[in-house]
Amino acid sequence: MADELDLSIYLVTDPELGGGPDKVADIVAEAVAGGVTVVQLRDKQATDEQVAERARELQARIDVPLFIDDRLAVAKELGIHLHIGQSDVPYVEARRALPPHLKIGLSAASREQVDAVVEQCAAAQVPLPNLIGIGPVFTTTTKKDAPQACGVEHLDDIARYARSKGIASVAIGGINAQRAPEVAATGVDGLCVVSDIMAAADPRAAAAALVQAWTEVRR
Repeated sequence: MADELDLSIYLVTDPELGGGPDKVADIVAEAVAGGVTVVQLRDKQATDEQVAERARELQARIDVPLFIDDRLAVAKELGIHLHIGQSDVPYVEARRALPPHLKIGLSAASREQVDAVVEQCAAAQVPLPNLIGIGPVFTTTTKKDAPQACGVEHLDDIARYARSKGIASVAIGGINAQRAPEVAATGVDGLCVVSDIMAAADPRAAAAALVQAWTEVRR
């Protein structure tokens, strides 16, 4: 389990929602000041060099764990945690490429996907993912290729199933402060948000509202 990570409020960046790549670091810094506990740098349009530059800037400005989305080479070069989807580099390959202290998150939307990675890890004799991202919980337009929303009941089932295998989880997809309490009442270890913070007029306040919603249920 990712016990040493506080996954409660996990921000995934989106430069389009944030008004451009140059504004992402400022938004993230404000969000962390408001209570974000983990940040994932995601920018599908940028080159590896651009992602590395932006990751270095974030490393210099925030004091919470940083993940990079789908850039294994950059994660390895900079010593940053990695997040991968089902269609990205295979999990076992990524785990073997990174040193043990770097964590890997994996998108997983079903028991079958959890079982698949557990079986792959057993066969390859590598550690399990540190966490999975489950979703989308609600309908979202942030990811153009997102599957159909799974709903809170399915989320709870997958989160508890993953935990039984020793894997932590965060919920993602259409989550905001209003929906946070019902998500926090499930078996997940945190709320993963994109637009609710990246598109907010006040990212610090948006993050603080999520923290309050989470802690009121989980304290």
